[in-house]
Amino acid sequence: MPHLMFVYGTLKRGFRNHADHLADAEFVDIGTTCDAYPLVLHGEDFRPVLVEARGQGYLVAGELYRVDNQTLDALDCLERINDHDGYRRRRLAITDDQGQRHSAWVYMKPSAWVDDVRSELMATFDDERHRA
Repeated sequence: MPHLMFVYGTLKRGFRNHADHLADAEFVDIGTTCDAYPLVLHGEDFRPVLVEARGQGYLVAGELYRVDNQTLDALDCLERINDHDGYRRRRLAITDDQGQRHSAWVYMKPSAWVDDVRSELMATFDDERHRA
């Protein structure tokens, strides 16, 4: 069964995790979150993190992909969803570039886990340190 996945960071095209994890996935469209969320760089390696704090920050831009169960499992492993400080996979409302609304999976962290912020709030992740 295919799943819709919204990515906003290093899984986007042109960034370091895309080729290994989403190169074979079906690109659906670009999109933005329907609600504002904080997107920040976190930690010593400046990881992009979408924070579970709806209504704060900006509408966040990213890419929508259709992924199979195997790819979803691999992404869950990459994002360490079962680890104490890993990401959590949540469903969010996403608007695509044609204005259609979708429910998609996205990786986020609770605000209490994001304690080493290294950037201002962003609407788009485009950090050159993470380019492929």
